[in-house]
Amino acid sequence: MSTDKHGFKRMKTDKHGENNKLLEAELSYKIRGCFYRVFNQYGPGLKEIVYHKALAEELENQGLNFVSNPRINIFSQETGKILGTYIPDFIVEDKIIIEIKALNRLTFLEKNQQMSYLRASWYEIAFLVNFGASKLEINRLILTNDRKPFIRVNIRANPCKIRVNPSSIRVNPCFTLMELLIIIALIAILATALLVLFNPKKQIEKAWDAKRKNDLNTLRKVLEDYYNDKGCYPTGNIICYNTPQENKKGVGVGATLVGYSCNICGTEPTPPNFSNFSPYLSVLPCDPQHPTKDYLYQYDPSSCPQWFRIYSMFSIRDDSDSKFLGCPYGGCGLAYPPTPTPQYGYDYGVSNTVLESSNVYNCIDQTNTCNTCNTYDQCLTDPGCPDKNKIYGSRGWCCAANPGSCH
Repeated sequence: MSTDKHGFKRMKTDKHGENNKLLEAELSYKIRGCFYRVFNQYGPGLKEIVYHKALAEELENQGLNFVSNPRINIFSQETGKILGTYIPDFIVEDKIIIEIKALNRLTFLEKNQQMSYLRASWYEIAFLVNFGASKLEINRLILTNDRKPFIRVNIRANPCKIRVNPSSIRVNPCFTLMELLIIIALIAILATALLVLFNPKKQIEKAWDAKRKNDLNTLRKVLEDYYNDKGCYPTGNIICYNTPQENKKGVGVGATLVGYSCNICGTEPTPPNFSNFSPYLSVLPCDPQHPTKDYLYQYDPSSCPQWFRIYSMFSIRDDSDSKFLGCPYGGCGLAYPPTPTPQYGYDYGVSNTVLESSNVYNCIDQTNTCNTCNTYDQCLTDPGCPDKNKIYGSRGWCCAANPGSCH
C-alpha cells in the first residue's frame, strides 16, 4: 500500500495484489481478473464504450452482481447535504466503483478526480482502469468511511443512520414507529395466510394417519410371516400389552364367543409371551396419539387363531383410504365389543379376512340428538344431519362423543 502527496491510500497493482487484509480483497481479486481477461481478449485502441460492454459481459460471466452507469450521491464535506450526483461506469456488489478509461496513459488528473468522488460518497473502494495504453493500467483506490468529514457530520446530526464496523462506516437506516407497525402488520398478515394455506394442524394429522397406515401394514406382513412359520396367528398374550377381552354375540347363557380383542403398543409393558414374536418384529408399533388412541387387535377365539383384524382410529375422519375400506367416520371395528365399549368407531384396518363395518350410521340433528341416518352416503345427503363432521359409525359412538344427545 502506498500514499500519495494528498494522503490518499492506493493499492499496488502487481499480479497477486498486495495482501489479503485489504478491504474486499477477494472481490477485488475477482474484478482484477475480469480486467485482465477483457484486455487480453480485445487489446488496446478501442473506444471506451466497447470496453464497458465487454467488461459487463465478463462481470456477468463471473457471477458478480453489478449496476451499469448508476447514479450515486455526492455529499458536502461541511454539512453532509447532497450537492449533486456522479455516474461511474459500474458499481459491483454495491461495494466497489469501477471507472473505465481508454487513454494513452492515466494522469494524476483522472486519479485525483476518482479519489475526490470517493471522498464525497459512501463508497470506500474504486478501480480506475485504463484499457487504452499498450499495457493495462489498474489503480485500486481506497478511502475508508471513518476518514470522511461528511460522515462525521451525519453521525452528529442523525446517529441512528450510521453503523460503525471495524473497518468502515456504512448506512444503516432506522425505522420510524409507523414503519415498524406497518412491517409488524404485514408479517402478521403473511403469517396468518401461511397458517390458512398450510394448516399445520392438518399437516400433523396427515402425518399421524400416514404412520398408522404404515404401522398396520407392517403388522399385517409380519403376522403373515408368523403364520407361515407357525400355522397360527399370534394370540393376545404374544403381542398385546393388556388382557384380551371376549367379544360375544348375544347376552347371557346363549351368547356366542366370536373373538378376542386387545391393544398393541410397543411403549407399554412387554406382552408376556413376546419372545415368540420378537424374531419377526423387535419393537411393536404404537399409535402416535397413545394413550388417547390405540391399535386394536382382534383374533380368532381358538388356541391356534386362523384370522385376525387390526384397527386404527384416524385423525382425519374422511380419509380416502378409509372410504375405500368402507370405514369412514368410525365405520369399522368390533360388531360385538366387550361392554361398555360402543360398536365400531375405527377408521382403518388390515386383516386376512373381511373387516367388520357398519351399515347403520348415526348423526347429530338440529336438536343435538343422535339419530339414525342409515349408510354413510345417506348421512351425507340427509338434511337431518346439518353438521357433516358429526357423523358416527354407531349410535354408541354418537352418544359417547356428544353427552346428553341420547335419551
